[in-house]
Amino acid sequence: MQLATPASVIMRAVHAATAFDATASPRAISPDRRVRVMQVVHSLNAGGTERLVIEITKALEPWADFVVCCLDAPGSWASELTSRGVPVETLGRRAGFRPGLGCEIARLASAHAVDVLHCHHYTPFVYGQIAALVTRGLRVVFTEHGRLSDALPSVKRRLINPVLGRLPSAVFAVSSDLRHYMTLEGFTARRVRVIHNGIDPGLPPTRADRDRARRACGLSARTPVIGAVGRLDPVKDLDTLVRAFATLRHAHPALRLLVVGDGSERAGLEERASALGVGPAVSFLGYRADARQILPAFDVYVNSSLHEGVSLTILEAMAAAVPVVATSVGGTPEVVADDETGVLVPSRSPVALASAVSHLLVNPDRRAQLGDAGRRRVERLFSLDAMTARYLDVYRGLVTG
Repeated sequence: MQLATPASVIMRAVHAATAFDATASPRAISPDRRVRVMQVVHSLNAGGTERLVIEITKALEPWADFVVCCLDAPGSWASELTSRGVPVETLGRRAGFRPGLGCEIARLASAHAVDVLHCHHYTPFVYGQIAALVTRGLRVVFTEHGRLSDALPSVKRRLINPVLGRLPSAVFAVSSDLRHYMTLEGFTARRVRVIHNGIDPGLPPTRADRDRARRACGLSARTPVIGAVGRLDPVKDLDTLVRAFATLRHAHPALRLLVVGDGSERAGLEERASALGVGPAVSFLGYRADARQILPAFDVYVNSSLHEGVSLTILEAMAAAVPVVATSVGGTPEVVADDETGVLVPSRSPVALASAVSHLLVNPDRRAQLGDAGRRRVERLFSLDAMTARYLDVYRGLVTG
């Protein structure tokens, strides 16, 4: 791979913007042609996007060679890949927009003979596009995974994205709702396609799995339990869940709430629970590597987010046959079929959330029906195999296109 001269960058960008069609159907290539992919992320700290990066890398090992570039720090999950021989490069980004990071990505891509950059989230995409402009033959895949809030698109992005959207890249959203939002941000609709997130559903949980999970959390077999899993971030709006739980305790005094995950909101949430008089009934378990093994302990899984792309933890709860009550935001209605595999409620409404959960707590047969239907839906529509096969097809199509 050869670095382009500065004079050629603008000419090649103009040509590529008109000549390269990332929406064209990919052509098949020889099965023994291994694609070399660099996944570009903020870091590999615990999170849904980071888990997907790891799962894509592991699942496609037979067909592709991977390297991961972290803009910030390697993160706590980096060893999961380095232990498998996957290089993890770190750029130690400082605050502010740093165009030189794009050149650093280009340097790493050349050093690792990379064919495709797969950029996860917007900032890695911007720097990835800079890298592609200074590196001959480097293709870009951009996957947007979600939003930081439910606010309207920023003016800055509406101005910049029509330009970025003309540069050669394959652009994806993880939900149709997020695709629509990206068009409001300035991407043309024809350029943005959807690949839903997927997980390995694993084996259906057994009664023994449920008992084991409850013992691990110090719960009896009969204690009613609701729970949530994820980073404790403002966009998850767990304050609404804590408020709903305080309401629920009036009708269900034995009810417990388990919150698995960590983040900037933890101290405030603990204070809120204490102020509402339910502190002893709420367990903040912090980050748990075995979060999926804890899910069978829940009677109801609750997601109170202000926005979601496609939540992996909702998919994992459904795979564990746990009924889901979730806010009807982002891509969640594409995952949770209301009143068929779970219950959808408005965001920022503790009353609606409490009412939906309460109804399920007193209807064990309904919980079982929704849980079983949720697992079947994950197996049918949101499998890891389906998601990774599509990304491999995209990688190959860009290399041969």
